[in-house]
Amino acid sequence: MRVFIYNGGLRLVGKSGVGQAILHQREMLRRARIDTADHWCQRAGAVHINTVLPDSVLAALAAKLMGRKVIYYGHSTMEDFRRSFRGSDRLAPLFRKWITFCYSLGDVVLTPTEYSRRLLESYGLKPPVYSISNGVDTEFFAPDPTRRASFRRRWGLREGERAVISVGHTIARKGLPEFLELARRMPEARFLWFGWTDPHLIPRRSGRPWNRRRRM
Repeated sequence: MRVFIYNGGLRLVGKSGVGQAILHQREMLRRARIDTADHWCQRAGAVHINTVLPDSVLAALAAKLMGRKVIYYGHSTMEDFRRSFRGSDRLAPLFRKWITFCYSLGDVVLTPTEYSRRLLESYGLKPPVYSISNGVDTEFFAPDPTRRASFRRRWGLREGERAVISVGHTIARKGLPEFLELARRMPEARFLWFGWTDPHLIPRRSGRPWNRRRRM
């Protein structure tokens, strides 16, 4: 069976978790020795879609017209969309209607957690919803003494000094306020947050955005 992973919108979401999920899917199919198509013209039994951008809706509809199964990845929920960016609370009900429409185009919906599976099922989706973790590349995220030493030198970490690291958008929903509070309570450790979000998109209550090179 050949699978086509739709890459529309990858330039917009490439650095996000959704973008990384697309790359992981491609790699996992390769490791499983499942043939993948590079473009629409090649025959494929199924099409994987990861975003809820308008072009993805067109891609799902086109896949159905060609008789291909659509696997839609439910990376987003209304509940997660709330408290994220400026205006997201007001747009949340509309966002729920939109993603419900998008996901309903799939023959099956895959979502990363049981929590999100229960939420999506509560939206009344017709296709079945299953929870499958996005997974972690254990070859890349593996202990490496050389890389560890290089990292500690780069960030000026003293021998024996503990470091706490988080990665994500600098928004409240990602746990930034709790991260900062923990850093205040543990001055003996170094806290490093890697990630950046356009300050114009961050609600005021989320607090001051932190640049990835700022020390805590």
